Amino acid sequence: MIQLLLTAGLAISLLAAESPEEAAQREIAAVFTKAAKAVAAQSGQDARTIASSDAGIEALAPAVLKWEWRAVEPLARIASDPGIGLKVRVYALSFLGMTHDPLALPPMKGLLLDRSAAPALRSIAAMDIPHLKASSRAARSILCSALDEETLPPEVARSVLSETAHLGCEQTQGLEYWARHYGPAPKGLSRDAALSALQSLGQSRPIEAARSLLRLLDMYPPASDMRPALLKALWEKRRDTAALQDQTAAALIALLQSGTRYPATAVAAIPVLAALRDPAHIPLLTRFLADPDAEVAAVTAEALAELQVFPAREGISQLLAHAHEDPRFAPKPGRPDPTSLLERIQAAEKRLR
Repeated sequence: MIQLLLTAGLAISLLAAESPEEAAQREIAAVFTKAAKAVAAQSGQDARTIASSDAGIEALAPAVLKWEWRAVEPLARIASDPGIGLKVRVYALSFLGMTHDPLALPPMKGLLLDRSAAPALRSIAAMDIPHLKASSRAARSILCSALDEETLPPEVARSVLSETAHLGCEQTQGLEYWARHYGPAPKGLSRDAALSALQSLGQSRPIEAARSLLRLLDMYPPASDMRPALLKALWEKRRDTAALQDQTAAALIALLQSGTRYPATAVAAIPVLAALRDPAHIPLLTRFLADPDAEVAAVTAEALAELQVFPAREGISQLLAHAHEDPRFAPKPGRPDPTSLLERIQAAEKRLR
């Protein structure tokens, strides 16, 4: 009995001498020993059993996250250790992202930029980096530098681009490269990534991003739904298109004067052309009040109102007066609600009174 008490007392004294960092490492190591056993036990199991096991591993997160910043180093060590099973490393990296601690930025950067690392780890790092409590500038720099790798695995590229769509890049060559990489008619996941590349250019500050978008415009066929997406990104860069007035105007006028009709493209192009605020473009814009598509007419009315083209009020008023008999404003599958379009046109007409 005395021996047991002495042993217990020694254990308690050793724990008392343990630093918080040492305690964190010990407990996190124990958690991942348990996680590794659970993953090993999944071999040969059915999907339902594996899902239940995964849920059990995910439930271990609070035992790790309670250590806050002290969890970063042991989690980063596990996630970066090639001698540990990939699934266990994935959980460690996921838990690392859940800390939201800026101390996690260096190990996540290391994994994202490590060409020998598993794509699954690199993808998780890409998705978690912007959500750490670090600066947007730091996150942007790391993510965009990853795009310089032309052999970036597809799933990693998609993850990076989905995040730069909100952040943009300081250097835009990588974004243009990836937009071109997916080609003129991307589909499925490639289409999602291409859209993210265009959105990233729209969010990028350098004027070179606007130049990239203008260069990319001709890559997409007239009927492609990528063209409206590109034009929306160009709208985000409208302050820069003013400095590229001639180049922007030439591209948009050629597009709008094309004999082939694609309403979605016109809807996206008209506001960008109007944003140049060049009186020479008013006659072309005014023609689109009579466009066969009601949404194009509505967007045109809004553009003319924004430019304060007061002579256009008469044409807009006539459009409203005859809307009840105008077939353009009959409900059509896949097209905007005619009532909402008429409300937009009425609002534009009021701005010109």
